[in-house]
Amino acid sequence: MPIGTGSVRVREATQSDRDFLLALSPRLSGVPGPAWHGLEAMEQFQDRYTAATVNQAVEHSRTLIAVSDDDVRLGYIHMQPGKDGVTDEVCGYVAILALTEQAEGQGIAKLLMSHAEDWAREMLYRFLSLDVFADNRRAVDFYERGGFRSETIRMVKPL
Repeated sequence: MPIGTGSVRVREATQSDRDFLLALSPRLSGVPGPAWHGLEAMEQFQDRYTAATVNQAVEHSRTLIAVSDDDVRLGYIHMQPGKDGVTDEVCGYVAILALTEQAEGQGIAKLLMSHAEDWAREMLYRFLSLDVFADNRRAVDFYERGGFRSETIRMVKPL
């Protein structure tokens, strides 16, 4: 997969990637979220969530990094076992998908999602799920193009 003049490969994350994973947290908190949460609250949420995911990997979880042929890290995906909200069966869950600004629009998110689907199939899961903020239309549209459909909608009323 081309990016600039090179290609992209996907590899397992290592301990040496930890700072890169945490450094992408601001990219995630900067996406459109609920209007009633300010940027500071979104940043704190994302920092907590990213740190918890990176520091406390669940059994059978997997973190993959997309890198250019000259070893520039472009983004990552973290998958872990989850539970289906209806059947309570174990399913795959994409906890985080994050890219560097340079990697956007290059097909890297699609590449990482295909690896997540492969992982879920290897684990013999019937479903692969994820959460996305409803106001993040770019991400919602991306996931819908990839075959994801809304199962539930959590509604919130600020008081």
